[in-house]
Amino acid sequence: MIRSLPLAVLTQSRRVVRTCILILVVVACASVALVQPAQTKKQGWVSLFNGKDLAGWHLQKPAGPNGWKVQNGIYVNTPPSTDIQTDAEYYDFQLHVEFNVSEGDGNSGVYMRDKYEVQIFNSYGKPPVDSGCGALYRRIAPAVNASKPPGEWQTYDITFIGQRLTVIHNGQKVLDKVDVGPMGTGAASKRPDGPGPLRLQGDHNAVSFRNIRIRPLSQSEAEKLLKKMGAPAHNNK
Repeated sequence: MIRSLPLAVLTQSRRVVRTCILILVVVACASVALVQPAQTKKQGWVSLFNGKDLAGWHLQKPAGPNGWKVQNGIYVNTPPSTDIQTDAEYYDFQLHVEFNVSEGDGNSGVYMRDKYEVQIFNSYGKPPVDSGCGALYRRIAPAVNASKPPGEWQTYDITFIGQRLTVIHNGQKVLDKVDVGPMGTGAASKRPDGPGPLRLQGDHNAVSFRNIRIRPLSQSEAEKLLKKMGAPAHNNK
């Protein structure tokens, strides 16, 4: 004859099971959190923002106004201000940028090698133009306008190898292996094409950034990636 367990025993057993499940979930989440940074580092990605201060960056114009500050891990720029650029210089790389533009004519940009600007602009609901979000500024318009409304976070995933630039904006490819040419765009420096700093434009309107990371590419890595992308080979600087 099978006897039923007392209600108190059953209740206690259920509590033990729920507690065990909760512990397993917490341990699993912690493991994922620990593994992801290790994987990112292993793949060669380097975070350019530490979430605390502007270490690794400096004002392009040291005597200019500084409207940059860090709030809850987000890098907020409020005019009057000036551009900031990395202390380090890069040539071939993959780059991830998250940004948030202001309403109206929210305007900023990501300069690579201190010469070539991928435009950041409040282009939501507008036709794609060479001065709009995702454009190689004043040179090549994005294939589509992938902009979100101002106030929403957006992403750029950029691959820049030699003279070939690919930009994925909010998951949509807007520039596909375009030839940037040797002259630079917008407020480019007069330096010859070669390794240069990344620069975030801060002298226009309010803009915020977060989660900026870069994966510098060796010559062999760059050549393999170009081949995979179906672009011509190049000579590294």
